[in-house]
Amino acid sequence: MAWVDAFAATYKKAPMSKFSSKYLYQSKVILVAIKYFPDLDCPEASFTPPKSVAAALLCKMKLAGKELPEGTLWQVDEKETMKIEDYDTILNKGWKDFFKGYRKRINFGQWDIIKTAMAGILTDRKFKKTGFPTFLSLVFNIPFDQLCAGRSLSKFMIDLYRMPDKIQDVIDVIFESHLKDLEAQMKLVKPWAVFFGVARGASANMSPEQWERFVWPYIVKGVNAIVDGGAVANLHFDSNWDRVVDRFKELPRARCVWACDSATDIFKLKKALDGHMCIKGDVSPQLLSVGNPDEVYEYSTRLIKEIGPTGFILAPDVLYLTMQSQKTLKQCWLKQPENN
Repeated sequence: MAWVDAFAATYKKAPMSKFSSKYLYQSKVILVAIKYFPDLDCPEASFTPPKSVAAALLCKMKLAGKELPEGTLWQVDEKETMKIEDYDTILNKGWKDFFKGYRKRINFGQWDIIKTAMAGILTDRKFKKTGFPTFLSLVFNIPFDQLCAGRSLSKFMIDLYRMPDKIQDVIDVIFESHLKDLEAQMKLVKPWAVFFGVARGASANMSPEQWERFVWPYIVKGVNAIVDGGAVANLHFDSNWDRVVDRFKELPRARCVWACDSATDIFKLKKALDGHMCIKGDVSPQLLSVGNPDEVYEYSTRLIKEIGPTGFILAPDVLYLTMQSQKTLKQCWLKQPENN
């Protein structure tokens, strides 16, 4: 399994300006590209909507052909877009009313929402019909990551120390709104897995006390809501979580997939969570970019043997693969014995 969005544009030499703004076109390019890799079980998603990704983080997005040169990968423009007085607005008016006005700051209109939703419905159906079911249908995240990006990392971390009680109240308001949206969306879409992304909320990024207060309870509630809705929680957890991996035994057994990157020790995950949840990863971008095919093949084989063979999904640990990564992967796939 792998993300093959921007990789597909590079592989098929598609103009990035069109690829990053026309979602049905993007999906078509991805579908054409993955057919060249028959050993790929399924792509993570049928398309990636850059502006929606940025909006989920309360940020703007820079796109090729607009803010960036043609051929450039889209980039989240993270800076202090959310002001400190916005906390009071959220508490007084609620999350939805606040976000309606906030969308103008990040150039994310109603049409962007409609376009993303329609593309999701159409492209997921198309991928299933062609034999490539996608792993991602709905997306869920925690307010901690959103506020951290919208306020900017440095400003938000200061806020946590200066006004922890207010931050707690704001997080609660946002999270309850997200939960209601998730429950409604799951009834409509009936996904088999929900993407649950956390990066800034990783345990290595704050004190144990802050993590226990501002992050962990919301992970537990979010996972339980996903499982109660009949889906698997796809825990796309970037950064280092080594300190708290044992805590994840508290989540429902056999209802989660932990998609880690190479910052978290995947072998420690195996030791702590073997038999409790599936583990996904963890071929690093460094290895794929500068390693030779033999090195990638050997590490992948080691993962299959030591993390698998059951309860494991072999995958790159990043969203985007460079052209060099693509060449290395293809050479590795060609290297496999015919009976594998």
